[in-house]
Amino acid sequence: MKLRLDKYLADMGIGTRTEVKKVITKGQVRVNEETVKRPEIKIDTEKDHVFCQGQMVAYAEYEYYMLNKPAGGVVSATEDKNDSTVLDLIDEKQRKDLFPVGRLDKDTEGLLLITNDGELAHQLLSPKKHVDKVYFARSMEKLRKKM
Repeated sequence: MKLRLDKYLADMGIGTRTEVKKVITKGQVRVNEETVKRPEIKIDTEKDHVFCQGQMVAYAEYEYYMLNKPAGGVVSATEDKNDSTVLDLIDEKQRKDLFPVGRLDKDTEGLLLITNDGELAHQLLSPKKHVDKVYFARSMEKLRKKM
């Protein structure tokens, strides 16, 4: 896949597009051992080797994380003004476009898939796809059958 150099670096979490453009124009980026100062050049994500400030920056179109969401204080969202989110729990993420596939309540713990792969999320969540989900619940009181 071909991408602009500034988008490539921004996608990989080096900085915003504006911040990345400054780094590029200062001559701190190399592509295939050649210093590049133009943010608009096209990079082949499959073939080119990109270095920013001496560190290789590999491109990942999609990221996938399996996260055991803890109960209490963490919400299944990309951002929240009051609470920590499941994305805050992932330190090593590169991409900024990650989101949780599905939701667990704030006080619920369990497995969540975190990704930026919208097609996969659709395949897992769409009612038309009939993907079974299994939940385990524990009750403090005995459950009674209502008639």
